[in-house]
Parts: sequence; structure tokens; C-alpha cells
Amino acid sequence: MNDGEQSRLGEFSARLGSDDIDVVRGALDDYQSAQADTRWGVDNPYWPLANEVRFAARDLLGQSPSGRSHASALTVMWHLAEEEDADLIADALEGAPDAEVREMALLAAGTALAEGEEPNRRLLATITATVLDEGLDVRDRKDAMQALEDLDLPEVEDLIVRLSESSALELQVYAAGCLATPLRLRVHRDRVRRLARSWPEDAGWEAKHVREAVEGFHSTYWKDTELDDPVLRKAHDELRFPLSDEGCLQAFATLLRSEEPVAVGIALDHYESSEGLRRVLEDEERAEACLPEVLARAREVLRRPMSPAEVSALNMIGARHAEPGDAGLLRDVLMRTDSDAVRKEAIWMAYGVLDEAEVKDERLVAALGDLIFDPSVGFYLTKETAVRVLADSLGADADDILLRALRDGEPKVQAHASYFLVRTGCLDRHRAILEEVAESWGDRPPQHPWGQNPIELIFGKPHSVHWEGHRLADPDLYRAHKRLRAPTVDESYHRALRTLLESDDQAAVGIALDHWWSPDGAVKRGGEEAREPERALVLDRIREVLRQPPSPAELSRMYGPEAKHLTALSALDVIAADEPFLLAEVVEAAASDYVRERALDAVEAVFKDAEEADLRLVEALGNVACDENVPLNDRVRALELLDESPGTNSLDALVRATRCSEVEVQAAAASGLLWEEVIEDHRAMLEELAASWPVEDAPWEVTRVRDMLNAAEE
Repeated sequence: MNDGEQSRLGEFSARLGSDDIDVVRGALDDYQSAQADTRWGVDNPYWPLANEVRFAARDLLGQSPSGRSHASALTVMWHLAEEEDADLIADALEGAPDAEVREMALLAAGTALAEGEEPNRRLLATITATVLDEGLDVRDRKDAMQALEDLDLPEVEDLIVRLSESSALELQVYAAGCLATPLRLRVHRDRVRRLARSWPEDAGWEAKHVREAVEGFHSTYWKDTELDDPVLRKAHDELRFPLSDEGCLQAFATLLRSEEPVAVGIALDHYESSEGLRRVLEDEERAEACLPEVLARAREVLRRPMSPAEVSALNMIGARHAEPGDAGLLRDVLMRTDSDAVRKEAIWMAYGVLDEAEVKDERLVAALGDLIFDPSVGFYLTKETAVRVLADSLGADADDILLRALRDGEPKVQAHASYFLVRTGCLDRHRAILEEVAESWGDRPPQHPWGQNPIELIFGKPHSVHWEGHRLADPDLYRAHKRLRAPTVDESYHRALRTLLESDDQAAVGIALDHWWSPDGAVKRGGEEAREPERALVLDRIREVLRQPPSPAELSRMYGPEAKHLTALSALDVIAADEPFLLAEVVEAAASDYVRERALDAVEAVFKDAEEADLRLVEALGNVACDENVPLNDRVRALELLDESPGTNSLDALVRATRCSEVEVQAAAASGLLWEEVIEDHRAMLEELAASWPVEDAPWEVTRVRDMLNAAEE
């Protein structure tokens, strides 16, 4: 433990021992806040003092409530309560002054009861009384039941049964949910089924959960199938709703050892599924003893030609239990089946076979490869999984199959093959064919394997910022764009950038500007110096673009007609502080109100980092403020920037604006002249202006100036 941690714990310990209840309560709240953060995978830094925290909470609970002291103490006890705290928590619950303290007391009670070998009878009785108190809200009664529901006690089960007969539907549904656990269903299935049938269809998600529990787990692959043999049908029902572990395991064995393929499949499904055998057993470890027989039976199923149960057998063995010796079984299954469900499970089992084998079975590899090119095989979960299994299990040895998939596979297969080829470092070795295939897709890939865009993986990213998805039609411009996306910077990179910037294609110029300004473009490839060779050309293009009308909407899928101006404005933001003359030009000669607004934003950012406002920017703002053709809100914004500008360069522009005819403009300009250093030089003029402004229905700027003038006089 370092000195900082020791110091923090020492300070925290001192707070826990304080005589001030509020200080102690604050420390407990800090502990709880840190404990809540552990859900994100971080440690509670105060955990070494957990015992001190527990003692402090006990001490607070032993005193009369003060503010939220009991709520804070009980919240901590939710995590730290021990068996011996049961009576203290019962006191707090009995004397709870409000719903918050009651809720925290019930949470702490659940912890204390769980810690004891035998439940504290007084606390148990107090919670039971809370559950049955019809004067409380349904939520409070449910919270009370939640503190008890996991206790395996006859009286708790009787309480749940009693609550299930409540006239309040919400309580009834909640209690039925408590009875719908596998072990309690052994006794109460008929009751729960009766209740579920009585509820309206819109009784909520808890009711849906109860209805599903009453139906039980049928199987994975045989849900619409009922067994004809009455013995097997009875065994299936016993497996779903056993009365004892022995009866459940006997029913499972009856199905597993049957000669009826569907019965065997159901048994295999129950063993493999987390909703099946293990869930309904009281001692789920007893299922482990069945595993050798289950796996042997699954492999026996696979040896039989065209067994209906083979999908369950494949799913049971899966990648986890597969062995290299299973390769022959899988080859046979893949050769004879025409079911995508069977193929999917066979492919996953093949994953385990190939992954475990030091020498890969070539015939199994070939069988998986054949799936990729079979037109009768579906793509989802079959072809896509086959590509993944081959790539992951074979590594570089899968290159030949993946390259064939690029040449001969359907587009979705091509996308997945390209993803794995790039991921395994094959881009440089196979760049020509990868780029050829990517170009054949146009501007959108047919698939995004694992959320990745294979076009970006092959050509590099970004495509751009504001022109994403647009493909340049001119071959020379397309090649130049492709060069910009490559990961390195050299003379060819700069030639490509200039080719795009000097073109007459609006999208090409926009793409080049995006690469120039974006941190993921030139700078990521070559640092800040990568921008310098084209800086002058970029300035010219920004100047031109921001004087032009918007671009055609169809050139940008996401940004429409604003793409061109957004690109140039983004580039302007990068260089605004170093190019005040250019920024001033844009402010004065903006092609649209939107461009002007963004340019004013750039001026604000420049002023924040400057010691003195640039005179050319001040002049441009003054011209905008006095231009009657500019929207009033932009004129006022320009004056506000002059008001906030660093230094004193803005005074003449503000004085000039006071002579405009619009009261809002006059008032905004006057506001900028009310600084302590300059107000006396302009007081007479300002007071004359203020006297000329309307008294009623005056713009808010007028009120502000008058208030400031009055404050300055005082």
C-alpha cells in the first residue's frame, strides 16, 4: 500500500470515528458509492476498512435517526451485515419512518438472514408481518418477500402460497414467480398453472416468465414434436417437471437409451441446454456422472445414417467435447445432410476437431471448403461460420481456401474471406485481388463481418468524413483517393492530395480537404508536417468553397447539400488561429447564414486563445454588425464577440455599431462599451442612446444595458 492509499484510508477512518453524525453518514455514503462502482470491475478502495464501516453503521443504527443516518447505515449493511445484526435490523425495520428506510432495511435483512445457519426468528417474523401488511404499497410488500424468497424454509413457502392468493394481481404474479422455480414447481405446479391461466394476457413480463416456467423446457430442436410412445411421453414429462432427482435421472436415462431418435434427441437437448437437466436437479453435479454415456450416445447417433437426432448429437458434442477422432463422423454427416441446421452444428463441432488436432484432417477441411461454394447451402450460420472456422483453426494454411472464396464465392462470402485475410496479415501479399474484389462491391460492402467494413480494411480509412460512401467516377481521381487511404506518407501521397485538390470535382476536393484536416487523415499518417506541403492550396480551396453555393445533395449520403461547406469549415477550424485574414474573408463573404454562423464560432475559439484581437477580424465583425443584409441575430452575435474579444482593438467597431438604426444592434454595441476602463469615455453617448430606446416592450439587450449603466453609477 503506497503513502497516498494509507493517507486516504487514515482520513476515511477518522471520519468513521467522528462524533458528528453527518460526518459518519457521509463516510458511509462514500463507502456505498465506491461499492456500487465495483460493478464496473474496479475495487472498492475502502474495503480494507470494511469492519470499521460495519461497526460505524451498527453504532448509527443504535442511535435515534438523524436525517438520513439510518438509511445510510442500512445501505452499507446491505453489503456487510452479519448474522448478529439481525435484531438491530429488525429494530430499524419496525421503526422505519419512511419508504426509503424500509427498503434499505429489507435489503440489509436479506443479507443478515443469508449469513445465518438458522434464520433470526424475530427478523423473520417482522418481515413476514411486512409482507402481509395490506396497508403498505405493493412495492414494499414485494421488497419484503424478496428478502425471504431464497430461504428454504417451510414457513417461507407457506407465506409465498398465501401471497399467491392475494387479490392484488401484481402480488399474485410475483408470488407465482417465486413458486415457479424448478424445485418449488415439484410441489406447486398445479397452483401456478391455475394462477397463470387466470391472468389477463397483458399481465406483464413477470407473468410471461411464469407461463414459460409452467410449460417447462421441452427441447431445443423438437419443440413441435410429441412422442407417440406413452412410456417415453411420461418420461419426457417427468424430465421437465421432476418430483425428485432420482425420478428425473431415471426419466432422462429412459429417453437417452431409447431406440426412438426423437426421444434420444430430446434427452441430448436437455443435457446440453442450461434450461434443461441441470436446472431441474436439486444437485446438478449428479448430471456430470452422465456425461460419458451422453457423449457415447451422441457419437452413436452420428454413426447411424440420416438419424433425425443427429442435430441434437452435434449440438451436444459441439466444439467443447469434440476430439480429433470425430473427423470421420463429421465428414459423413456433411456429405449426407441437406439440412442447414445440421450443417451449422457440424461446422461448430468441426471447430473443436480441427482446433484440437496437431495434424488437420484434410478431408474434413475439404468438406468445409465445399460448403462455402455450394449454391444450395445458406449463407447465414453455415457459410459464414465455415469461413470463420477454417480461418481460425488453420491460420495461414487457410489462405488458399480464402483466396478461392474471394474469386469464386458469393459477395457475402467474399466479404468474410477478405476480413480474415486482412486480419491475419495477408493484405500486402494479396493486395491486388483484395482491392479488385473490394472495387467490385461499389461503395457498400455486402457484409460487415464482426462489425468491420471490409472496404475500409482493404483500402484504409477514413474514406473521408463528409463524403463517406461516395466513389469518384474519374479513374485518376479514384486512384488518388485510394492512395490517400494507404497508411504511409511519401511524395506519392502528396501528389494524390494535390490531384484531388486541383480537380474540378466537388466531391474530390471535399475528400481531399477531409483528409487534410481530419486527425485520422494526413496527421495520423505523417504527423502535423504532413499538412504543410499543401497548406497554401488548401487555403485557396477553403476560400473558394465557402463562397460557393451548397453541393448537390446526392454526393453525400449522410450530409446532403451541406457536405461541401462542412468540409471546408472543418478545415478552416484547423487553421483559423494562424490565418485570421482568411477567417475574416469567410465571415464577411459567407455563402450562407449557416457558413457565417460556423465562421463566427471559429472566431470565438480564436479569441479565447489570443492575447489581443486581430484587427482584420475585428474589422470583419464590425462590417457584419453593420450590414443590414445580414440576419439580426448574426449581427448581434458579431457584437457579442467584439465585446468578449481580448484587448481593446474592438472599441472603434463597437462605437460605429451604436450608430446603426436597429435598437438591438445599438444595445449590443453599447453593452461592449460598459467596461470599467472605458465607460466614462462613452457615458454621455450611452445615456443618450438609452434615453432614446423604448420603455415598454423593449428588447432584452436594452434592459441589460440600462441595468449596467445604473450599476456603474452606483
